Amino acid sequence: MRITVRVAAVQAEPSWLRLSDGVEQVVELIGAAATRGARLIAFPETFLPGYPWWRWIDTNQWNVEYSTRCRENSMTRDGAEMRAITEAAAAHGIHVVLGFGERQDRRIYMSQAVIDDSGELLSIRRKAGLNSVERKIFASGTPNLPAVHHTPIGMYGALSGQENQRPLLTRALRADEEQIHVAAWPASPHGDVPGPDSSSTVSRMYALEVGAFVLAPTAVVGNSAWGGLARPSTTGDTGQARIYAADGTELVTPLAEGVEGILYADLEIGAANAENTQYEAARRPARDRKERVSATRRGSRRAAAGWQSGPDRWALPMTLGTQPGGIAAC
Repeated sequence: MRITVRVAAVQAEPSWLRLSDGVEQVVELIGAAATRGARLIAFPETFLPGYPWWRWIDTNQWNVEYSTRCRENSMTRDGAEMRAITEAAAAHGIHVVLGFGERQDRRIYMSQAVIDDSGELLSIRRKAGLNSVERKIFASGTPNLPAVHHTPIGMYGALSGQENQRPLLTRALRADEEQIHVAAWPASPHGDVPGPDSSSTVSRMYALEVGAFVLAPTAVVGNSAWGGLARPSTTGDTGQARIYAADGTELVTPLAEGVEGILYADLEIGAANAENTQYEAARRPARDRKERVSATRRGSRRAAAGWQSGPDRWALPMTLGTQPGGIAAC
């Protein structure tokens, strides 16, 4: 038995560095997608409060002022803004994958939240592998393996940006039989960094490698992204949202670059997900007991190696951020 699931990939311009406006925008997009029958909506990387493209521009005025505003407009995982988004997911009965800047003390992380259609926050994963520019603003997350969530609409997972081309992460999702994948991208306002079609190419290759449907939401970077300052001459049209089948073919005609909207596609998902969900629920108590025994036996040895318990049980030793004490520059 197979089920049909309508999914949505966002191609829109964020409410740059205005968190309250951005939350309202996310809630509106959730409602719009649900009205069209979508069961899952995927947002671009760091959609709240917007990906910090100004860091690519060599202007101290931008870097100091905008970095401060970036920290002030990032949200916490348990604040009123997140509650508003989870409540919208529950009200509309839709799953949400949201990229956002997560503030914790003086650190900011590039985080990705997975919310189910009852409004439950299934997971928040902090991006660990940051590029050289991202490290100037964000702290690095714990390098734990991503999770595949077993839900009535299928088994789905998510990664951000260049994580989608890292074999350790993609193979972990493939091993867990991922059926739907969210490859979130920020867009690229610079045609030569790292390439005008890099997000589309990587997303399509992910579909071919893992054998999963791929939703690739991307942001649009318009004039408002530059806060009234002159738009760089190297900046062109942006927004390359795509939805791919497991064989790499595009399931829907993309929106034009620079145009805001939502892509929709109907996916035919096998019924194995429902069986696996029941199986996981049945075996969880026994598995948890086994893990507790194993953890007791290996606790001291793994603690010395940097192993952690809980949701980050695959964590490796790491150093946060790029500043002394792990404090990010933003």
